Amino acid sequence: MNNKTKNIGISILFIVLGAVLYHQSLGIKTLMSNDVGSAFFPKFVAISTMLIALVKLGLTIIDKNVETRKKSNADMAGGWMTIVLLGLYVVTFSRLGFIVSTAIYLFLQILVLKPKEKKNYHMMGAIAVVMPVVIYTLFVHIINMPLPRGIFGF
Repeated sequence: MNNKTKNIGISILFIVLGAVLYHQSLGIKTLMSNDVGSAFFPKFVAISTMLIALVKLGLTIIDKNVETRKKSNADMAGGWMTIVLLGLYVVTFSRLGFIVSTAIYLFLQILVLKPKEKKNYHMMGAIAVVMPVVIYTLFVHIINMPLPRGIFGF
């Protein structure tokens, strides 16, 4: 299978994935009567996924040089690891809660994507801890939208 065919197949797969996610988000009940609602973010992610996949599909169809380009094994491994990490994040989200699962996910995702020579573990750890706490505080205390607390209660 050539690169163009792979890119077309993957683009179609992500369009379908986005459509399924959007369909599933239609069943999310509104917990609070605010402007955004609980289903906003899943719908946003689904629409964004479909739009990006459509753009990639269009660019792949138009591009005549896609066959001459090769992706490095590191790029492919990073892509597959991202998919695996997202899957693990979804599975652990309810049990561990937003802060813990997001901190673990962010640290591992940064670890996967950052070049070896530029890794600063202290900075990666700080980002992985501070960002979920800031986002949690924003959602829970400012927007008044609850996020999963998890097994540790925060």
